[in-house]
Amino acid sequence: VLQLRKTLECIAFAAIAPNRKAYEQFRNTDFTKDFNAKKITTQLNKINKHFYPKPLLPAVRGKDNVWNHAKKESGFLTQKRFEKVYDRLGKYLHADNPWGNDKGLSNFANEYPSFVKQIHGLLALHVTSIITPDFKGVWIVESDSNFAKARIIIAEAAGEFEFTS
Repeated sequence: VLQLRKTLECIAFAAIAPNRKAYEQFRNTDFTKDFNAKKITTQLNKINKHFYPKPLLPAVRGKDNVWNHAKKESGFLTQKRFEKVYDRLGKYLHADNPWGNDKGLSNFANEYPSFVKQIHGLLALHVTSIITPDFKGVWIVESDSNFAKARIIIAEAAGEFEFTS
């Protein structure tokens, strides 16, 4: 449970990185003390509505000899699901009150492999939009199967651009 929650927190912290200056300015308090992944994603959404990784399918060469990535439609952790899973994990981190309600831990244990697969589906090949005063564009990130190595394609726009998802 703890490892999965920390994984989600790492996804949130990674999303801060390209948006750090804007995030730091947006936050009224010391952003280095932020830890709650759901709150971080809520704040980031106000700065850059396309901050959350968008999973992609492998590139296919089109008739015009240009490579294109189609967006992945299923099999990944959506932002909404990310937030629900994060909240759900929180209740398992504390001792059970023996007189309280069942937390549904056995159901969670059955779903755990699905969550891991959805996180992998999100991060294995994804694009993230970066909009800062110094850079406007996207990063396409591809990881090997065990996430030991990553490749990044950086695509910078000459000006304003629209991110279609």
